[in-house]
Amino acid sequence: MRQLRVLGLGGAMILTAGLGIGLILAGAGVLSLTSIWDFFNTTAGSILVILSGAALILVAVHFLIVLADERLSRSLFHHEGDWGRIDLAPSAIKEFIAGILRNRIGLDQFRVLLRHHANGVGIAVRTTLSPDQKVTEVGERIQRELSQHVEDRTGVKVCDVVVLVRNIRASGTGVKESSGD
Repeated sequence: MRQLRVLGLGGAMILTAGLGIGLILAGAGVLSLTSIWDFFNTTAGSILVILSGAALILVAVHFLIVLADERLSRSLFHHEGDWGRIDLAPSAIKEFIAGILRNRIGLDQFRVLLRHHANGVGIAVRTTLSPDQKVTEVGERIQRELSQHVEDRTGVKVCDVVVLVRNIRASGTGVKESSGD
């Protein structure tokens, strides 16, 4: 039902914007009108068409705002509290995770990605480790810390935590991978 609403709003936005632009072009004399529309060739008719077109464009802007709100609502993570729903923006969860990765685990380089699950959030962490860090120990610690603290602090269930170690290198070294001639 929600997808149908989004599709309908998107179609209404495109139709309304098209009518608005068409009426402005007709009022400006760019589009030729049939003899039935002789009134629109007068100054008053042109002003009426331009004003109608501008009003339709404003309606299209309204539809665009409604679509943006709908998209934002779908991107939020939810927790059902005792007195209603609590919404969390993905950026808030990412900032919280970044603090855990920096302060509790000691990572400097990482990227956090979130995925929606039916009953919570999936977290993916891409990181670079130093040669003295054990990949499995750090990976399991990331999984344990994030699954525990994110759910405790935000109320959003953590469904999975995937860790990808992209590089292992000393910080500050810019060693490039060789192509293996």
